[in-house]
Amino acid sequence: MKRFKAILTAILAVLPMIYTAITVFFIMPDTVAAHINIHGQVDRYGSKYEAFLLPAIILVMYIIIFFIRKFTMKSSTDDDRTLRNLDIGDTVVMLLLVLLNAIDVFVLFMMMKPKAVMNAESIATAIVSVIVGVVFILLGNIMPKTKPNAFLGMRLSFAMDTDEHWYIANRAGGIAMVLSGLVTIAAGLILRNVGYVFVMVIALIVFLTVAILYSYVKIKKK
Repeated sequence: MKRFKAILTAILAVLPMIYTAITVFFIMPDTVAAHINIHGQVDRYGSKYEAFLLPAIILVMYIIIFFIRKFTMKSSTDDDRTLRNLDIGDTVVMLLLVLLNAIDVFVLFMMMKPKAVMNAESIATAIVSVIVGVVFILLGNIMPKTKPNAFLGMRLSFAMDTDEHWYIANRAGGIAMVLSGLVTIAAGLILRNVGYVFVMVIALIVFLTVAILYSYVKIKKK
C-alpha cells in the first residue's frame, strides 16, 4: 500500500506537465488569456507557454518534499514513529496533488475559454475557497493521528514532552482546522469574492487560539 501511494504521488506530480504539454502543443492557440481579474474579466493576454508555470511549481514542490522525506528517514532515531508520520504526510501530499491537478485543469480551461468565465466573478473564488477549506478539513483529521514531529501539527512547547500531551493539543488543533475549513467554504460560497480570505484568517486565529488555550489548561491540569 505504501509503495502504491508513493507511485501514485509521483504520477500526480508529473501528470500536470504531461497533459499541459499536450494541450499547449496540440490544442491551445499561440496567444491565450494569461490573467483573469476578480471580476471574471481578462486583463492580460500572453503566450500559451505560460501554462507550464503551475505544472513546474507542482513538480518542484514534489521534488523538495521527496528530498525532505529522504533526509527525515536518514536522520530519524525512532523508525516506527517516523514511518507513521511519513505515511500520514504522504497521504496529505497525495491529496494536495489531486487538488493541484484539478486547479491546473481549471486554469488551462480558463486560458483557452476565457469567455466561459467572463463576467462570472464568483467562479474562481468559490472554487479556491472550497479547495482551501477541504485542505484545512483534511489536515484537521490527520493532525490527531500524528506523533511528535518537526513538520506537521501543534508544535507547542508544553505539548512536545509526551505522546499524550501531543494528542491533546493536536486533537484540539484538528477540530480548529476542521471548523476553519467549514467557515472558509461557507464564506467563499456566500460572499463570492476575495473577502472570504479575511473571514478565513479571522476563523483560523480565533479557533486556533481557543485550541491552544484549551490544550494548555488541560495539559497543565494533568
